[in-house]
Amino acid sequence: NDARDLLEDEHLQVREFFTSVTVPQSGHDVIDVSAPYRFSETPALRGLSAPVHGADSAEILAGLPAIASPARSEAVSKGHHYRPLAGIRVCDFTWMLAGPLTTRVLADYGADVIKIESESRIDTIRLMGAQPSGTGSINTNGVYNDASANKRAIRLNLNTSRGIELAKELVAKSDIVTNNYTPDRMDRWGLGYEDLRKIKSDIIMLTLPVMGGSGPYRGYGSYGNGVIAYGGLSSNMGFEDRAPVGIAPLYSDFAAPYSAVSALMSALFYREKTGVGQFIELSQAEATINLMGTGIMEAASNGDLPPRIGNRSRDVAPHGAFPCLGDDRWIAITCESDDDWQRLTNVLAAQELMDDPRFATNFDRLKHEEALEDEIGSRTKEREVWELMHELQAETVMAAVVEDLEDMVTRDLHLQRHLVPVQGDDDGLTFLTHAQPARIDGKLAPIKRSPRWGEHDTEVYRDILGLTESEIVKLTAAEVIF
Repeated sequence: NDARDLLEDEHLQVREFFTSVTVPQSGHDVIDVSAPYRFSETPALRGLSAPVHGADSAEILAGLPAIASPARSEAVSKGHHYRPLAGIRVCDFTWMLAGPLTTRVLADYGADVIKIESESRIDTIRLMGAQPSGTGSINTNGVYNDASANKRAIRLNLNTSRGIELAKELVAKSDIVTNNYTPDRMDRWGLGYEDLRKIKSDIIMLTLPVMGGSGPYRGYGSYGNGVIAYGGLSSNMGFEDRAPVGIAPLYSDFAAPYSAVSALMSALFYREKTGVGQFIELSQAEATINLMGTGIMEAASNGDLPPRIGNRSRDVAPHGAFPCLGDDRWIAITCESDDDWQRLTNVLAAQELMDDPRFATNFDRLKHEEALEDEIGSRTKEREVWELMHELQAETVMAAVVEDLEDMVTRDLHLQRHLVPVQGDDDGLTFLTHAQPARIDGKLAPIKRSPRWGEHDTEVYRDILGLTESEIVKLTAAEVIF
């Protein structure tokens, strides 16, 4: 899809995904996207205009009432200040990537996330992707170990009546229930929101169906490459003379979780104030369309599509990736002002470019962008990429090495602060995973390895649900714990 396709899409029209927004002062209405999440109790705001500059000064300066947070004060007093979700339990039915990466964030910040699987419904991300050299297993898959750190895992066969009963008992002792199945899967098990709120009235339930819970495509599933293609990202990237390229890491799977976590935090805050839980539906496709920037507005207003301009910017030049010394070494450089341009030419010892009338102003540089890039590239290709980046940054010119994975893991000392080695307890394997980008009170959330298959069966069934060792053995023999 491109932006025009999305505006005409029957599914999105039925779901009333697009909303009309009035531009301040001009009074003109434009079409924009709405939020990708839908709340049963507190619907997300739609159609609000951006504020006119200074419009709220009087209200804000008069003083807004402070919102007390006794839960945070108590957590800080107990030493949980960098694990603010300590005490929150999540009954996690998610699989693949978008769902598990959502609950990974919750787990990293202290929530007790209990991952639920069975032989009949294994998390298939365990079975695909990178494995260590030698014999791999369902416990050693690289993607699984990245997505499920800090969680606990149990086996529970939801194709049995006793399995459903145990799931409900666990929900009764949880705060949040998550899944990213097709919309009716939990209802068919008797684990839909209306079923669960009878068990625990203040439960918060999050579902992440690819296309949402309504509309003609509601039953459609997809992997990430389909979501980013449907959501407009693939057609909005690359160069005009090439086929759409998309994003190799399947970006929707890594973007939707942060929208989901944001929605869950809102629901938890609302529950803390009112005691009321709610149902949250987040469409992965709609979360992806929200990454389109102003493309929807532009297409709706004048029928134009944003040009596919590769690494360039429509607003400033230079803005691109330039070759450096070595095999396939590149540096990204942006100059947002004439002062930036002067500093760049100083670092490159290229006063002749500063004096060239073709490049005198940003308007001129945009007009002669191809010649500009050739001139810059002919000079950067003689420079070592890391050295050039540090020199430009020292002069406040925005520049960055175009890093590959080896750079990220072995060369970039700054990034290595966010890559954490996690040691397996019994197999001698060490996995390198990412820390969350947000530090709470300056501290990274601690990370423990991902759970082995069924690793926490005994402690969850015994310590949380109160089953005896004998009962656990019998349930295992009956393939309820399976």
